[in-house]
Amino acid sequence: MLSSVTRRLAVLFAAFSLLLVAPAAAQAYWGSIAIDPETGSVGLSVGKPTAAIAKQAAKNDCGDRHCKSAVWVFNGWGATVQKKNGIYISGIGRTKAKAIENARKRANEKAPLVASVFSGLS
Repeated sequence: MLSSVTRRLAVLFAAFSLLLVAPAAAQAYWGSIAIDPETGSVGLSVGKPTAAIAKQAAKNDCGDRHCKSAVWVFNGWGATVQKKNGIYISGIGRTKAKAIENARKRANEKAPLVASVFSGLS
């Protein structure tokens, strides 16, 4: 059996641990890439609180009315490549290199990088 002092210390330790974890969980950010497939214009957004806000900010940054969301990412990296046939393909990853690799894998070719974005604040 635990003494009342030991129980109190265990409760205090658990509460203190939650205080340390809560700020890390609260710092969740979204980033996005938007592209106009007609002109190739690109827009980016980083550090946004929701996917919808990140996508709209990237479209606004893109500036053209035909801008479409290419990728949106939560606490990670996103990358968009363009295939030889002009199609844009995106991927995500925990690192920039992995996001690019995943986009190229999805494209089935070593397509050139159009844009990359990190969702968090830098």
